[in-house]
Amino acid sequence: MKRAASFTTTVSPDDGSALIDDDDAGPYSFASNNASTSSFSSPQLTRSDSTVSVPFLDLSKLMFANDFDFGLNLNDVSDNTRKRLSSMKMKTRQKLHGKNIDLDKLQAVINQSLQKFDQRVHKNLVSSSTEKAFYAFSVFLIFCAGLIIGKYPIYFPHFHTALFVLLMPIRFYTYFKQSFQYYLADLCYYVNLLLMLFIWVFPGSPTLFVSVFSLSLGTLSWAVITWRNSLVLHSIEKTTSSFIHFVPPVTMFVMVHELPADYIKQRYPGIAAIDSWNFAASILTTSIYYTIWQVSYHYFISIRKKDQIDKGRVTSFQYLKTKNKSTPLGKFVNGLPYLWMQTLAFTLIQFGYQLLTMIPCPIWFKYKHACGVFVSFIFIWASYNGATYYIDVFGKRLEKEVDRLKREVENLQQEKEKLQFSPVQQPQNSTVEDFKQLDDENTDIDLKENVPNGKQEKLSTP
Repeated sequence: MKRAASFTTTVSPDDGSALIDDDDAGPYSFASNNASTSSFSSPQLTRSDSTVSVPFLDLSKLMFANDFDFGLNLNDVSDNTRKRLSSMKMKTRQKLHGKNIDLDKLQAVINQSLQKFDQRVHKNLVSSSTEKAFYAFSVFLIFCAGLIIGKYPIYFPHFHTALFVLLMPIRFYTYFKQSFQYYLADLCYYVNLLLMLFIWVFPGSPTLFVSVFSLSLGTLSWAVITWRNSLVLHSIEKTTSSFIHFVPPVTMFVMVHELPADYIKQRYPGIAAIDSWNFAASILTTSIYYTIWQVSYHYFISIRKKDQIDKGRVTSFQYLKTKNKSTPLGKFVNGLPYLWMQTLAFTLIQFGYQLLTMIPCPIWFKYKHACGVFVSFIFIWASYNGATYYIDVFGKRLEKEVDRLKREVENLQQEKEKLQFSPVQQPQNSTVEDFKQLDDENTDIDLKENVPNGKQEKLSTP
């Protein structure tokens, strides 16, 4: 029999729209043919037809071949038996052909459904109505966060989890759509995942708590300043970026300083096990978790996906190399002769930055008000970046639109002047009598040109 057609994964190397993009992704994936990082074509399921490469397997020849003599020989069978075998072969081929047609129809239906789904999601994410609704929703969430922290602090981890479950699928969709999926392997997402593991899976692990606390109030908090995260409430993308950097430090502050001691012992024994902050032990523990992420990142991204990156996929390493190429540190990293040297230098710089941001963590753990002031400072900084975005970016955009409108008006004015001073002018505000008079004059001229000289006067006189 023919082997049934199988689904295979095809991912365009120049596009970031693949939802499953590694080599061992499994039987199903989305693919796109768009090489741009700012645009996206709807995903399509592709299918390889195995009947093209695998020939029809004649079981009768296999069973009754000379090498497998089971006491029967095709030469000895009757004509009726041969006809029956041929009839069975034809029926089998017809059935398989019908199944292939059904698979093609199924593929077309799936492709059409995926295209419609992608168009609906994309339209909803970029529409002005959605942005207005999300702005109101973001303000409401800030209100709810303040209310929960002040009145019901034990539910703030649940509130954080609900936001995480809501925003992360949108972030995955938009980043894969824009070819930014390798950013999803950055440290900030790793820390958010560790925090979810501590809250719901390993609440009794002191080492996991110390690492999450150090990374949240260290790298993630200061990343709001270094990466210029903006709290732009109408933008789902920018609000999500602020969420993954800012909300984990707030959650750590609430869990350490706002929850009742008895509740901490019962619900989060890993926090209760830390009586005093051991700076050396915290550096060692956090470094272990950090090394796990860094090694995994470079193996799965820098090594396994090297071909994809060389063909245009964007990573944070490439972004920082390009952004900081004019700075002394960037010139040093880019000036190294080999890529592995640049990667090692970048890793060591990141590790040093992590250790530097961890230095104040004992203060944030011991003193509630100092930690609260620091978290508030980070929130104000993100809000200031958002205000800068609204005023500067929107203001410049409006200014560009006004300039474009001025240029269009000037071009129209120039075209109008050219028409006015052209050699052939059309009569303006002409009446019906004017057109009749012009027509009579033209008729009179034509008659004069087509009659003898002696009769011109007679014909032209009414």
